[in-house]
Amino acid sequence: MHFKSSFELRDICGEQVLIANGVENIDFGALVHLNSTATDIYHNFVGKEFSADEVVEYITREYDVDAATAQKDVETLLAQLIQNGIIE
Repeated sequence: MHFKSSFELRDICGEQVLIANGVENIDFGALVHLNSTATDIYHNFVGKEFSADEVVEYITREYDVDAATAQKDVETLLAQLIQNGIIE
């Protein structure tokens, strides 16, 4: 999977927000707020192909979280991003 290049991460009033550009904006008229962990994931995986397992490995390496919790949280985040058309 990968983040679509038609989304851009911006800092708006101290909040990290993904904004759709171009054609994506026609079908997607909302802002997507990312918490600090999701922002970190975006910065480390944007522009490359990745798997859920790679994200889990990254999270367990960078944060104080066990693999089972990381797996559950990553699956939830990726499902939301897929549902919103931000990754494919």
